[in-house]
Amino acid sequence: MPDTSFSEQEPCLDQTNHSLFKRLTRISPSSMLFFSPLFLFAFLPIAWIVFMAIGSRVPAWVSICWLLVCSWVFYAWAYPVHLLWLMGSVAANYFCSVAIERTSQSHVAKRYLVAGITANLLILGGFKYSGFATESVATLFGLSLTPPSFLLPLAISFFTFQQISYLVITYREKRLIAKPHEYALYVSFFPQLIAGPIVQPDEMIPQLQTKRFGRPSLDDIGLGISLFTIGLGKKILLADNLAPIADSAFALSAQGESLSAFSAWLGLLAFSLQIYFDFSAYSEMALGLGRFFGIRLPENFASPYRAINIIDFWRRWHVTLSTFFKKFLYIPLGGSRSGFFRKYSNLILTMTIAGLWHGANYTFLLWGFAHGTLLAINHLWKNSPIKLQTELSWALTFLSVTLCWTFFRTDNLNESIRYFQALFGEFGWITADGLPLSEFLKTLEPVDSWKTVHYAIHFLEWYPGLINGVHVGHFIFSEIMLSSLQVLAALSLVLCFPRPLSWLTHPLNEAPVFKKRAAFLTAIIIFIVIIQSGTFQASPFIYFRF
Repeated sequence: MPDTSFSEQEPCLDQTNHSLFKRLTRISPSSMLFFSPLFLFAFLPIAWIVFMAIGSRVPAWVSICWLLVCSWVFYAWAYPVHLLWLMGSVAANYFCSVAIERTSQSHVAKRYLVAGITANLLILGGFKYSGFATESVATLFGLSLTPPSFLLPLAISFFTFQQISYLVITYREKRLIAKPHEYALYVSFFPQLIAGPIVQPDEMIPQLQTKRFGRPSLDDIGLGISLFTIGLGKKILLADNLAPIADSAFALSAQGESLSAFSAWLGLLAFSLQIYFDFSAYSEMALGLGRFFGIRLPENFASPYRAINIIDFWRRWHVTLSTFFKKFLYIPLGGSRSGFFRKYSNLILTMTIAGLWHGANYTFLLWGFAHGTLLAINHLWKNSPIKLQTELSWALTFLSVTLCWTFFRTDNLNESIRYFQALFGEFGWITADGLPLSEFLKTLEPVDSWKTVHYAIHFLEWYPGLINGVHVGHFIFSEIMLSSLQVLAALSLVLCFPRPLSWLTHPLNEAPVFKKRAAFLTAIIIFIVIIQSGTFQASPFIYFRF
């Protein structure tokens, strides 16, 4: 795949100041990513073969403990000290749930619940937001404060929310839902531990308590292979090949370069599609890995870019996170039953907090606030007699979501403002800091058809330099064109291809056993081909940094 940079000297990832790269590169090279050789050829085969070998010979709790050990090895591989935090958090929350269940007085049980939730949120806030809070206070009051520096435990945002869910369910049902080893696996199961889905207790724990646990069906294994392969393909072949286009545009803007509107939109669309395929890939790989072990995780990604309004988008994007915030924040605040003003203020507040959950930065705060405002407008519009055509409604939704990604991708508010300026032509629409296109066209005065061809060729060689204000010739023209075609092709895939899980489980795709075996073989072959296409150069999933 050709380099898709916007300039001859694209900033290296280790030279850029953008926090996206800082956060991503904080993940150790020795981290056990789903597409790393260590995971694919050592960890996963050993974990699965032993699991299958013991499944029919030992009680279910042994299989659960084996998966728990594997999950802890997976988590601790890069930073073993993080495992101490995870194990300590699991133990403390389970003891808190036991205290809630054993207390006969409801007001005492509620105190345990509040204490447990508060402790979880304080730990999460201390690790994730103390630096942000310190810098904000220092800026506001003109103080000289040194922000604390913590190495954020991997996946703390995800396992914190799952444990809060468990405490609340225990309080509501007044019973222990899981035994200690079941609870530990519910929190630590490696396919969903790092970046979701955020699993509710009743979505996973009952599966661990069945007599057949440890003996996944042939259907589950086959579906798991297919989902994992499709997700791996999306990550390697799509997300990681869109990344350089977005990286170049945002890095140049952050360094003060003047981007044309064309370049800015191309970079923003590339990031919009990159994060789509990146998160879709992780979600499908996680579902597939769960099926390997007979565990059906909830679907977390349901073709959100096909949504026809912003409400529909949030029913499809990061489904389990939306469910968590609705269930544990929006509804307790009063939801839609608390009057006109409070309904919409609760909605905007919930989404603003959801934005802050993604990262300790005002840009994430604004991203969440923007989505909350869009949701409020969408709810108000539902009561309007004016109805938009489906195509127009989809286009407005996609445009709104894509524009909001600007906050998500930029490092600070100044960078966000500068990038928005570029998007809306502040530095030129087609050209940037170069000869205006109209002035160039005035120099073309062909007198015959051959000169017309000559000038056309000359223009194609000269035009790309206009994009960044530098004359760099035909080579960059081909790269810009390829970048544009990549973005268009990726968008076509988003709109035209079905959701893998719904397609693979559709009744029409049921087949005899011999056809399933053929599908197994095909999936394995595709798996090998994708690996050969560049698995080992892949970058970490974007959502790993949360």
